[in-house]
Amino acid sequence: MSTQNKRVAVITGAAGGVGQSTVKKFAEHGYTVIGTDIRVPDGLFEHPEVSYRACDVTRESDWQALSDSVIADHEKLDVLVNNAAILMTYTIETSSVDDYKRMMEVNSTSVFLGMKFMLDALKKSDAASIVNISSSSALAGYPHFIAYGAAKAAVRSLTMSVAVHCQTNQLPIRCNSVHPDGILTDMTNNMEGTFPEMEPHQAMKAFSFACEPEAVTDVIYFLASHESRHINGAEIRVDNSSTIQMPYL
Repeated sequence: MSTQNKRVAVITGAAGGVGQSTVKKFAEHGYTVIGTDIRVPDGLFEHPEVSYRACDVTRESDWQALSDSVIADHEKLDVLVNNAAILMTYTIETSSVDDYKRMMEVNSTSVFLGMKFMLDALKKSDAASIVNISSSSALAGYPHFIAYGAAKAAVRSLTMSVAVHCQTNQLPIRCNSVHPDGILTDMTNNMEGTFPEMEPHQAMKAFSFACEPEAVTDVIYFLASHESRHINGAEIRVDNSSTIQMPYL
């Protein structure tokens, strides 16, 4: 595959569990991958077609620099995966205003900035795809994830608005959101805040809805592929039915 025809992907939150899984999947399927994170630690997945760069997804200047670099080096962008996020567990009574603002900035505003600043590079693709990682908490009431759920619901709405914008303006860009339940990553295991204690049977039920990062990655990859070419503005649940279960089941 020539350099001009090689597909290019930008994946944010690339140092985390889902990020590393997604970087690996895309690289092993022939993509040139630019993985970003607020810090780039040692020991990340290595591949000849993978590069990493530090990027604060809440800073306009970092996004502009990334966009300029992608266009200069690759002339286009085919896939943008907005995966970077933080997780806090607070209720309306325990969350501070600063916690709420920070959650919205990192988990929602960053997605807006990513799509806004990378749109020019995506327009240069013949068939581009934006995949925004939302959450099951965007689709139901989770009292202990009040700020997280609000931010992820904003991601869902942003996704639909951008999908319609691109379709009605005949831009070669699709935009979809992915809604996992719990993912077995360090972010989930080490979330800030206090989650209510559960009885063993409750914990086992909650665990049954959780998935490995690769289950999310497979959906991301599908949404970036030609096989999903007519899926646009969709919310794809990766939750083993958690958002449609009756509470007494």
